[in-house]
Amino acid sequence: MGKHGSVALSVGLGAAILYLGAHAVTGRQGLVAYVDLQAQERVLEQRVDQLSTEEANLEARAQRLRPGHVDRDYLEERARITLAAGDSEEIVFDLD
Repeated sequence: MGKHGSVALSVGLGAAILYLGAHAVTGRQGLVAYVDLQAQERVLEQRVDQLSTEEANLEARAQRLRPGHVDRDYLEERARITLAAGDSEEIVFDLD
């Protein structure tokens, strides 16, 4: 192999390495895509945690209204809120 063949081979291999390196960083399954997927995963895990907390709160509220185990104070509170009912002598504070 002559000097020109060796240079051409070096340039060809260098170009292939650059192409593969760029693809490894910016390609569909590259480093940038991996970092984006990690960020999406963190957001989704936070959402799952929020939904799990909300589910637990709803389950606790439902438990207070199950037949045979009704929490009368809670039932009265929910009825007042839902029906906007109250005594004319009462002062109501809505603490959200």
